Amino acid sequence: MRWMSCFASLVVFALAAGCQENMAQEKTTPKRDINEVLRDHDKELLAIPGVVGVYVAVLDDGKTSCLKVMLAQKSAETERAIPKTLEGYPVVLEVTGEIRPLGSP
Repeated sequence: MRWMSCFASLVVFALAAGCQENMAQEKTTPKRDINEVLRDHDKELLAIPGVVGVYVAVLDDGKTSCLKVMLAQKSAETERAIPKTLEGYPVVLEVTGEIRPLGSP
């Protein structure tokens, strides 16, 4: 009987590990084009107080696409409101300050 208990525990552990691995892959593997993701989420990101812009960029590795969110200023509240990833793409915060249109020449 003891070996059955050990076997059952091993099976549960293996299944849990497999589920966690699949969930991690789903979170980090983008399924749609990043421009479509930006188009579908730009209004909700811009509605967050302190967000002044959003755009597609590349991480420092030079090959990983990401979404950059421009902030007027850094605040814990704003940082909590912005997701760390969107549909598998990393979201990077960038403090740019206020963005205003240029005056007439």
